[in-house]
Amino acid sequence: MNRRIRNRTYGGVRGRENLFNFPSYSIKMNLVVKKKKFKFNEGEKEINIDNILYIESKLHKLQFYIMEDKIKIYNLYGTLNELENELKDFHFIRIHQSYLTNLKYIRSVKCYKVLLCNNQELLIPKARYKNVKDAFISYKGEL
Repeated sequence: MNRRIRNRTYGGVRGRENLFNFPSYSIKMNLVVKKKKFKFNEGEKEINIDNILYIESKLHKLQFYIMEDKIKIYNLYGTLNELENELKDFHFIRIHQSYLTNLKYIRSVKCYKVLLCNNQELLIPKARYKNVKDAFISYKGEL
């Protein structure tokens, strides 16, 4: 995929400016922070993509579970399919028709369930189980 990016200089530091609607990146202490703006029902908010625990869909209403000081829930209208395509490069996996989960926060995958780092369990249908388990093992192997 060819992305046009224009170089900019900010205070002697060379950065890049997005010409398209890609998530913005900022570098802090050698960490790359990936952020994206969402228009939630509660108002527009820029979210660090790594802080999204999972996204649940209920009748075209998406609930974002965000890890901040505590888990916060934001809502917006849309489809999980659209969001899945936008977040596929950021280690998100569709574990269920209604759940898009960040692999970073999955503690284990067994018995057709995903155990998240906050001890919450999400069900995995039989048809998706092997794909989810393989993606989880592959992701943990990359770390």
